[in-house]
Amino acid sequence: MNNKIAIVDLIEFLKRNCEDFQFIGDERETIEGYSSIYEYNENTITWLRSEKNYSEAKKNIKFPIKLIVLSNDYKDTNEFSNYIKTDNPHRVFFHIIEEFFTDKKTYSIGKNNVISESAIIPKNIYIGNNCTIGENVVIGEGTRIYNNVSISDNVNIGTDCVIKSGAVIGEAGHGYMREKDGKYKRVPHLGSVIIGNNVDIGSNTTIERGAMENTVIEDGVKIDDLCQISHNTHIGENTMIIVHSSIYGSARIGRNCWIASSIIRNQVKIGDNVTVGMGSVVTKDVKDNSMVFGSPAKER
Repeated sequence: MNNKIAIVDLIEFLKRNCEDFQFIGDERETIEGYSSIYEYNENTITWLRSEKNYSEAKKNIKFPIKLIVLSNDYKDTNEFSNYIKTDNPHRVFFHIIEEFFTDKKTYSIGKNNVISESAIIPKNIYIGNNCTIGENVVIGEGTRIYNNVSISDNVNIGTDCVIKSGAVIGEAGHGYMREKDGKYKRVPHLGSVIIGNNVDIGSNTTIERGAMENTVIEDGVKIDDLCQISHNTHIGENTMIIVHSSIYGSARIGRNCWIASSIIRNQVKIGDNVTVGMGSVVTKDVKDNSMVFGSPAKER
């Protein structure tokens, strides 16, 4: 990697970002990259979740650790000559990596895209290759759209979002009515999809437009790969939805929720600050500040 960074520069960066931390060691020393504690490379920065993790990794470490980020409750620091202690070593470590060891964002539009002339696309946006963007789509500044993404008519996407390859946003949902002869006929879907700011949408995830009202994804929502968000769903801000989750039509998910690889039945209402455990099937409303899991999901 050969990118020498003075430790003092890392410290100044954390101060500018108002991180609450303590540094012990020699600020004049330098690091030359980053590595995992389990595959530690010489002269790099790493981080540690717990003392247990270190006891597991220690036997494979061949070099003295130049700089490590630890939690405040880590006690045995004698083996480390330079360390940063903080309440959230995961966050601090990756803020450092993003600032000093990743390429800065560039904005461009790739090849073989079909973009409607009526779409509103700012200059500072990234669009990969082979994307389709429909009529009257609005995309906010700083958003990054990767390859083979399909965004249908009238979708509104906020600023600083990330839409990974293969995502489909704004197609009609799985809504049907039964005719007199018993056959199914598709219900017209006249709504759209409204996506807030700083939203991430994973690869091959589908977000369907509403039948009458809009499907709404509020600010800060993070949706993993291979998820299904059905028509008329409303997902509250800062909610995390993990891979293979399916949110059925007209469900209401509150703020600051964690949905772990689960199924949420149509029209179910989930309150704020709810955790849904892995593999759950939620068939009834869930109140605020609850933890539910199982099939059917029950409060624990």
